Amino acid sequence: MKNRKILLVNPWIEDFAAYDYWLKPVGLLYVASLLKHLGVEVELLDLMNRHNLELRAYTKVPSDKYYGTGKFPYTEIKKPDALIFIPRRYKRYGMPEALFRDKLRKIREDGNIDAAFVTSTLTYWYPGYFDTIRIIKEELGVPIVFGGFFVRNQPRLAMKSGAHIFTKTDLSYLPTYLNNVLGWELPSTNVDWFLDLSPAYELYDNIGYLVLITTLGCPYNCTYCIAHRNWERMKFKPVEKVIEEIERFSQMYQIKDIVFFDDAILINAQNHFKIILKEIIARGLNRKLRFHLPNGIHAKLLTQEISDLLYEANFKTIKLGYETTGKLQQTTGGKVRDEDLIKAAEILRKSGFTHREVSAYIMVNLPEQKEEDVKSAIDVCASVGIDFSLNEFTPIIGTDMWIDLVNKGSLSGLEDPVTLNNSILPYWWKNMSFNQVQNLKEYARIKKRTLEAY
Repeated sequence: MKNRKILLVNPWIEDFAAYDYWLKPVGLLYVASLLKHLGVEVELLDLMNRHNLELRAYTKVPSDKYYGTGKFPYTEIKKPDALIFIPRRYKRYGMPEALFRDKLRKIREDGNIDAAFVTSTLTYWYPGYFDTIRIIKEELGVPIVFGGFFVRNQPRLAMKSGAHIFTKTDLSYLPTYLNNVLGWELPSTNVDWFLDLSPAYELYDNIGYLVLITTLGCPYNCTYCIAHRNWERMKFKPVEKVIEEIERFSQMYQIKDIVFFDDAILINAQNHFKIILKEIIARGLNRKLRFHLPNGIHAKLLTQEISDLLYEANFKTIKLGYETTGKLQQTTGGKVRDEDLIKAAEILRKSGFTHREVSAYIMVNLPEQKEEDVKSAIDVCASVGIDFSLNEFTPIIGTDMWIDLVNKGSLSGLEDPVTLNNSILPYWWKNMSFNQVQNLKEYARIKKRTLEAY
């Protein structure tokens, strides 16, 4: 078989706002590791890597805010036609187009790329994905494979990009797919891409933080979420593999911030996450690294033992999934109740955490949610001394909640995904108005001032 080389591209984000809250294309990095295992040479172009040292020659790069996060460089661009009515500036975030084209031309001159892969995440960011694919076509003229969450969720729309689409979640299907679509002869393998391999961070020249996933899947069935449909069962990466990834990549790039982005990291914690925490402490990693849990851990699963280990292991960010108060807690899946959040806050405070490390996600603009529900959730957080952030609801196509909204006529089911962007919904959707959402944000700002008493 001819030696193959694939260019892997993490595409632009195009939106009214975007922030680098520890965003890394972990799935694409696992694709890279699997391809390398199959004998394919790979090259990475991450258009969203703010820590790419080449950026400063082309644009102003905002400084980090905290723990490696920060604002993306951007270019103002024309809005999609479906968003013309929004009175805000539309932007392309990430690598300037000139640098992107320069790098693609250098690759073309070298003449050894057989195909390009482009990944995707949020569905309403698809204009950025399409623009990325368009420019790769213009500069390279090689077959392009388009995958990731957007493609799985919206395959018909993804086909309009003109790329080949890979709609599977499980990467074990990838070798056969490439052989069938591109006529390659990649060998079969029994390797488990998640359990046996690591995300290929070695492809970067420079990064500012490390994002890892120690589990796949989620056993909860929240009506607004689609995570439980991505995997048939949960998988737990071997502890020794997780620790090896932390040590190897933190040393490789001399970084201090390690981020766990699992959907349900506290599931089976006694046999998995607790052991990871103990190993972090035993190896002294807590004395030189900072750790973060930004993806909304399950409050009812938190124990005093786990909390104490989190504190000793030097966790600096702990986000609790709270969502809302009232009857919606049960109708949206029953993942957390007020008393669960209060108990978790008390446990964390007993360990030594404060509102500077601990906060809760509160959803705004859920169907049938009232302003009082959001204010009540804010009040609960403030009363137990934890911070909070308001996350505006996005109806994810294919979730139980989206299906219910379509059945009730609240959505047609034919909306352009860009109009389902959480920051756009209040402008047109008949639930909470733009002014109501802004009033809730102001209420939250006032309440946050009371946290300094803790």
